[in-house]
Amino acid sequence: MKTAFSFVHPAVSFFYYIGAAVLAMTLLHPVFLGLGTLLLLLLNRLQGNAGVSGRMLRASFMVALFIVIINPLFTHRGRTIVWYLFQNPVTMEAIIYGLTMACSFLLLAAVFISYQQTISSHQFLYLFARFSPKAALLTMIAIRFVPLLLQRLSHIALVQQTKGVQMEHGSVRLRIRHGMQILSVLLVCSLEEALQTADSMQARGFGAVKRSTYVAYRMTGRDWLILSCLLVLFAACAAGAAGGLGILAIYPKLQSVWPRPAEWPVVAAFMLYMSIPILIEGREWVWWRMQK
Repeated sequence: MKTAFSFVHPAVSFFYYIGAAVLAMTLLHPVFLGLGTLLLLLLNRLQGNAGVSGRMLRASFMVALFIVIINPLFTHRGRTIVWYLFQNPVTMEAIIYGLTMACSFLLLAAVFISYQQTISSHQFLYLFARFSPKAALLTMIAIRFVPLLLQRLSHIALVQQTKGVQMEHGSVRLRIRHGMQILSVLLVCSLEEALQTADSMQARGFGAVKRSTYVAYRMTGRDWLILSCLLVLFAACAAGAAGGLGILAIYPKLQSVWPRPAEWPVVAAFMLYMSIPILIEGREWVWWRMQK
C-alpha cells in the first residue's frame, strides 16, 4: 500500500532511513530504542506491512531473545551480580547490555521493512546509477536476492514433495540428504538464471552508455522542508550522542535507565525524527477527511 511518504522525493526518504539506521546503532539506550521501535512499528502498520512485519518481527524477536540470553552467559563484566550460574557470575550490566543490543536489532529490522515498502528498485537506481551504475545494480540485486531465494526454495520444496523428497519426515540422515538435494536444485536454478540475466543485459548493451531514467523526480518545496527538518533533528541527535547523551553507561557500573534531564531534548529530537513519516501520513489523512 502506497502512503504519503512514498511520494516524497527518493533522496529525502533515503536519507530518513539511513539516518534512522545510524541512530539505531548510535543511541544505545533502551528508552530511545524502545520508543523508536514502537514508532517504526506504527509506521509499518500505516504502510500496510502488518503481515510482513509480523512475520519478520517474530523471527527478529527470537534472535533478540537469543542475544539477551547469550550475552550474560559469556560476558561477566559488571559490579551488580544477580546470581551465579555454574559458578559464573551473571551481572545486571550484562543483561541490560544484551537487552540494549536486542532493541537495536529490532529497530533496525523495522527500519528495513519500512524501507523496502517505500523505496522501490527504480528509485534506488535513480539515486545512485548516475554515480556508479554497476555498483547500484549489484546492491539492488543483493537486497532482492534473499527474499527471492526464499520464495524459490519454497516452490522447489513443494515440487520435490511430489517425488517423495521432503525434510519433514524420516530419519535425520534422510532429511539432511533430502535437504541437500533441494539446495542443489536451488543452486543450479539460481546460477542458470544469473547466466541468462547476464546474457540478456549484455545483448541489450548495459553499461555501453550513461543510463537514463523514465521518471524524473523533482525536489518540491515540501521536499526541501522535510529534508531540512530531518537534517536539523539528525544533527541534534548526533550532537547529543557526541556529548554522551542518549548512550546508557553500562560498564563498569550500570547507571539509571531512566533518561537524565539533559537527555530529554535528545529524546524529543529522536522521536520527532522517527515520527516524520507518521506526521506526513497523519496530515494527509486529516486533509482527506476535511475534503469529504
